[in-house]
Amino acid sequence: MRGRADPAPTVMNNYKPIKNNLGTAFQGLIAGIIITSNSIIFPGFFPLKALSKTALDSKTQQAMIDSINDEYRARALYNAVIQKLGSVRPFSNIVQSENNHVNLWVNLFAHYGMPVPNDTFSGHISVPDTLKEACQMGVETEIDNVKMYDNFLSFVTQPDLKAAFTQLRQISQERHLPAFERCQTQPNRGQGHFF
Repeated sequence: MRGRADPAPTVMNNYKPIKNNLGTAFQGLIAGIIITSNSIIFPGFFPLKALSKTALDSKTQQAMIDSINDEYRARALYNAVIQKLGSVRPFSNIVQSENNHVNLWVNLFAHYGMPVPNDTFSGHISVPDTLKEACQMGVETEIDNVKMYDNFLSFVTQPDLKAAFTQLRQISQERHLPAFERCQTQPNRGQGHFF
């Protein structure tokens, strides 16, 4: 739901010891691996705690900072367009996606024990007067986003960070960019699937 925080998950304490059932134990192990890996891809469902204090080199740390700032900037741009022009597509859809991307980075920062940078972009972005011009800004933002992630993928080695960069690059390239391109030629027809 929009605007409401999801309630904290209820903790169930129905532990029953497994009696010599290796198959059930293996299923539990697989379920744990899936839940842990999904916490990175779908952080709203499984928020991470500071699980790792793995030292990252300064270049990788800066890539994480640049990534969350890029998501903050895009979210601020898309919110500013909505404030100025109304709840128009594709901005009204994609801004929700940007919120998910910010949450992904917040969880990864926690995972690596790094402080999350503040959002300094909200309320500080100027937008044009027309939807077509705003869509052009969206195109430029998503193209820059893809280039940024291509650069980061050339040196980041951590599997979870590579997965995040790859996923976000794909969403920008295959979903957001085409929506903004459609919006440039057919305003109010930029709908699509956004994650």
